Amino acid sequence: MTALHGAMAASLPRAAIFFLGLGLALAAGQAKAIFSDDEARRAIIELRTRVEALDTRIAELEKNLQTSSRSQLQLLNENERLRAELAQLRGQIEEATQTASTGKTQQKDFYVDLDQRLKQIEPVPIVVDNMTFQVTRGEKTLFDELKEALRNGEFRKAVATAEAFQQNFPSSRLSPDVLLLKGSAFYAEKNYKAAIAARQEFLDRYPNHTARPQATLNLAASQAESGNPNTARGILENLIKSYPNSPVAAEARERIKTLKSGPAPKAAAKSTPSK
Repeated sequence: MTALHGAMAASLPRAAIFFLGLGLALAAGQAKAIFSDDEARRAIIELRTRVEALDTRIAELEKNLQTSSRSQLQLLNENERLRAELAQLRGQIEEATQTASTGKTQQKDFYVDLDQRLKQIEPVPIVVDNMTFQVTRGEKTLFDELKEALRNGEFRKAVATAEAFQQNFPSSRLSPDVLLLKGSAFYAEKNYKAAIAARQEFLDRYPNHTARPQATLNLAASQAESGNPNTARGILENLIKSYPNSPVAAEARERIKTLKSGPAPKAAAKSTPSK
């Protein structure tokens, strides 16, 4: 019964409690005809006690309701804060994932580039004139391209490749051979002036090279084709004196026979090797 009153009081405002108490008091007054004065006083005291208990309960309920409202507001605020933090964390995760992906790509690109660079300087064997020695991959690649261009009759490409080689590898062991091939490309293009310059440069820079006799013979041919037969003859005669028993000496004698006399001879190029 007390629980029932408590439930009713919890759903009524304080004014309703007043009227409820008044009604109970009137009922108590009518009960005087039935109960004795002592019993009536005890009933009234009990009712008042119940009313006070209900009032206290309602006050507690209102307080709890206010507290609950504040708690709900706090929960809502906390929920919004957590949602914001969650969104921020997701953004950071996405950014970190993207960074990691980019970092892996950059790392892969770095190692690929490093591998390519190492391959360019890694020594590889090459055979030139029956001699094997070590050069970098870059040197070998350009040298092979130069020879391929000459074989295919791409003389301008051969000249460009030779010049690229000289620029990139000025101290290469293949430099003498590149210079010889460059002279041959100029000669094939009928650029005899450039061929003379390239072959003379070879003779000046590499006095002890094994290809010197052939380079001297080629220089004479360039001079003859450029309209300087007397200069060519002088070069061939010096070649015969320097290498009298060599195959190129025999070739030089045959070429002298075919040369026609021209204007006053020019100074012959030096071709005497260091023995």
